[in-house]
Parts: sequence; structure tokens; C-alpha cells
Amino acid sequence: MTFTRSRTTIPFDYNISGLTIARVDNLIDLGFNLARNLIPSPHIAMITSRAFKVLGFIMRLSKDFKLSKSLKSLYCALVRPILEYGSVVLDPYTVFDINQLERVQHRFLRFCCFVLGIPHLAHDYTNIPNVLDLPTLAERRRTLNIKFIRGLITNHIDSPCLLSQVNFKVPLHVSRSHVTFHIPNANTNYLQNEPLRRIMSLANEYPSFYDNLFLCS
Repeated sequence: MTFTRSRTTIPFDYNISGLTIARVDNLIDLGFNLARNLIPSPHIAMITSRAFKVLGFIMRLSKDFKLSKSLKSLYCALVRPILEYGSVVLDPYTVFDINQLERVQHRFLRFCCFVLGIPHLAHDYTNIPNVLDLPTLAERRRTLNIKFIRGLITNHIDSPCLLSQVNFKVPLHVSRSHVTFHIPNANTNYLQNEPLRRIMSLANEYPSFYDNLFLCS
């Protein structure tokens, strides 16, 4: 398997004991579905399908449940971790992939409306997350990204290699700007959403990140 963003690659056959190794475009390793062009879409499709299967099993077994806490506990324990596995590395940045993940939680919300009899407008489930205290998956991914870089800086995550790639912004003079990280320019969407660059950008958008950075250390 050759990892590259180039549309054209130089083919080369690898051999073991005279046998040519078959070339593949996707590879599953440590629970990640890795594509040759490193886009997150195959991984998103895989975990979404897996989450729908688990959610369907839960819905069949809990159709007579009447306690919102029980339904929420099952969803948060068995379904949501599937959708959030490796989200710091493969966080979707296209609208299609983001909506693919949210579809799973939306189906759970519709199920809760039916089972628990939660009042709502026809085909409008916007009030259900507030009733169940369930933030969107996108909001949770942002929070997980912020926790990751905070843990990396405060040495709760031991990774000197990653820490060496964090670009702190050191201003030449005193200013009102409390932006913590310097974000290099990116000429492609893929490079702009590279994990560490994306996480630093998210941290810069949080006003309290700079002030609370070392309070948890």
C-alpha cells in the first residue's frame, strides 16, 4: 500500500519468496480504516455502519423502556464510543462525513421521542438533545481535541515527538491578543485539517484556553 496525495504514483511490485504482494487501496489497522490518500471518509463509513448495527440492537431490546437515563446510558456506553474512536486523528472536515456521524445520533433521538413520548414538532427534533442533555457529536469532538492538546502541553500525554511540533506564538510586543498557537499557512483543505494543525486552530478559537491552560497541570 502506498500512501500519497498525488493522483499519479510510481508503481513498484514488492515480492516475498518470488511471490508478488497484492496492492490494496484500503487497510484496517488498530481499528482505523486507512485509505491510500489518507482521507477520513472510509473510516467514517466503517464506524457509522458499525454504530448503526449496535444502535439497532439496542432499539430492539429497549423498545419498552420508559426511563430516559437507561436509554441514554446504553447509547453513551455502546454506540457513541464507536463514533468517537480515533476522532482526534480522523476528525471529519467535510459536511457529508460530519452528517454521516450525526445521522446515528439523530436516529437515536427519534427513537427516544417515540419511546418516551417527548413532545416535539413534526419532523423537528431540535429540542430533544436539550431534554436528554446530549451535545452534538461535532461539539464533543471539539472538546476532545481541546482536551488532547491541553494534556499534551501539561505533560498528561507523554509524546515528546508531538509536543515538538506544537507551534507556540511568541509575540514581539505586548498585545491584547491571547492566541496561543501560530498556525502555518495551508494551501489545501487537507493540509488545513491535518490533525495537529486543526487542534491548534480550535484551541485558538477558545477564549479561555490561554487563561486556563496551566490551571489543570
